[in-house]
Amino acid sequence: MYLQSLLAIFFPLIGSYSQETAETPTPVLLPEEDPQNFPDQYADQVVTMNGEHWVKERTYSVMKPEPTCEYARIFDGDGTKYNLQLGAKLRGKWTNQNQTLVLKTSGNHTKPNVMEFSRTKADGRQDHKLLYSNYKNCSIVRIKRETQGLFCDLLLLGSAANSEPPSPCKEKFEKYCEGQKIQVYTSDCGTPQK
Repeated sequence: MYLQSLLAIFFPLIGSYSQETAETPTPVLLPEEDPQNFPDQYADQVVTMNGEHWVKERTYSVMKPEPTCEYARIFDGDGTKYNLQLGAKLRGKWTNQNQTLVLKTSGNHTKPNVMEFSRTKADGRQDHKLLYSNYKNCSIVRIKRETQGLFCDLLLLGSAANSEPPSPCKEKFEKYCEGQKIQVYTSDCGTPQK
């Protein structure tokens, strides 16, 4: 009787284990590699949007104290390499750095969707993928860091930063970029020093 009880418990466990392991999990397709999103991910169009790309929100901490009024200005390119100025207010004072931004293509993309540059000194040069752009005033960039995780910047061009992000940019940011949102842009950011 004792043996029958053990077998009654043991065999169903084996059966459920073999069923679970027999199924191959479907890999999750990230939005930056989903072919349906490719038309919204042309980095070569984003780099031609003139003006300051203000970081409205991001999903990661940079340093303490957190900088505010972060922006990117892209200019003087040859189709592959561009001059990039990253700037911010740190402790109330403007600071900026110039570097080279390089366009790349990843996965099954046929047009550049990756911007290689150094977002933070700690992380160095990384490949940052464009998740979405409306090619007018709103873009979402997947920020690659040395630490594991999916991080994002929500960028608004010029005076659009004074408003809420437009649809569907705002909704895509919420969907693609989970986690705590850090508000970076404030109405007193003004115009950065050039």
